[in-house]
Amino acid sequence: MLTFRKAEEGDIPEIVAFTMDTWEWGDYIPHVIGRWIKEGRAYVAVWGDRIAAVAAMVQVGRSAYLQGLRVRPELRGRGVGEAMTRFLLEEARRRGAAVATLLVAEWNAPSHALVKKVGFKERVSIYGGRPAGGAGGRCLSGLEAYEAVAEVLGRSRGYACLPDEPWVCTAVSPWDILSRGTPCLSGGALYLGRFSFGGAVGDPGVDVTSLSPDGYKERYATHVLYAMEL
Repeated sequence: MLTFRKAEEGDIPEIVAFTMDTWEWGDYIPHVIGRWIKEGRAYVAVWGDRIAAVAAMVQVGRSAYLQGLRVRPELRGRGVGEAMTRFLLEEARRRGAAVATLLVAEWNAPSHALVKKVGFKERVSIYGGRPAGGAGGRCLSGLEAYEAVAEVLGRSRGYACLPDEPWVCTAVSPWDILSRGTPCLSGGALYLGRFSFGGAVGDPGVDVTSLSPDGYKERYATHVLYAMEL
């Protein structure tokens, strides 16, 4: 029987052991799980005396972003991923979230099938990778900053990634992202920190995300942003 709880520091070695080789290139989970646990965003599913799955959830305003779902390889195909997702959705409701979002890489067919089964709907495409450069331009403040962000959010249906956590992409208000970054204009695109409403902008040595595939020197897989009302 599966049970769910917050992840603890003592869980780290077991989580790292079954997530370090998720893909040919490895996985990012071993590098972030310690921070996620300290921040209180990591959860585990437990099957008997083993951790069956790990995932994280971060709340931004009234939106909950789900990330990093990984199931122990020998337990895949038993509904663990679906159960973990449904648990996180209930946790998000309990915490007062009105919408939940998550990202799925275009090539990850099993994950697309899972999130659609649970009730998520496709919303926008998110691009990520290393930008060619282009940071700078004119930065905005005050009412001009608010109006510019409100306008681009209207075009993106209210979805954006966080300026300081570019792989956390969810439904936001202008204040949600203005509290995390300063909007600037570069090449006709509005960007805040490491997220751009146009093409990629920023330090070529750091990951960024964007709503347009342009502006990258190295672009990773396209991701689909899914959303679900709670």
